[in-house]
Amino acid sequence: MKNFLFLLTLVLLFTSVNVHSQNNKSYLAFSAAAFDILQKDKSSLEGRIEYRYYNNWFVKPFAGVMYNVHDAFHFFVGFLKDIPITANINLTPSFAPGLYSDGHSKKLGYIIQFRSQIELTFTNTDGSKFGISFNHISNASLSDSNPGVESLALTYIIPL
Repeated sequence: MKNFLFLLTLVLLFTSVNVHSQNNKSYLAFSAAAFDILQKDKSSLEGRIEYRYYNNWFVKPFAGVMYNVHDAFHFFVGFLKDIPITANINLTPSFAPGLYSDGHSKKLGYIIQFRSQIELTFTNTDGSKFGISFNHISNASLSDSNPGVESLALTYIIPL
């Protein structure tokens, strides 16, 4: 729990940095997810907080932390890309390497893990977004053990 609070503090400090210009926006994304939904070796509930910085680049940087009820956490930093489907619907693939600690949760074989995710979001008139995502986390065979894990999440994204 101490590790989660420390990482949450880092994310909140990161979000408080004033790096905005007129064309740049930042978002906070809050997710609730089902952890290990496919293999079900150590299923649990998970929560995530992400800071997403929308700048003028082709891909957008983001950072976040995942924590589940079995004390696992994953701190990650990566890039995402919004692909408009309609004026209010986006498909958002993302990729983020990070550090994973299993606590009493599923052992993923290595501290370095890579998260690949696909998210479908709907933008509200106030600029907030609601989405559903599916992700896979694995160590890309950096160790002999690479079981991987998948999560299905509901996400609420608010502009800062």
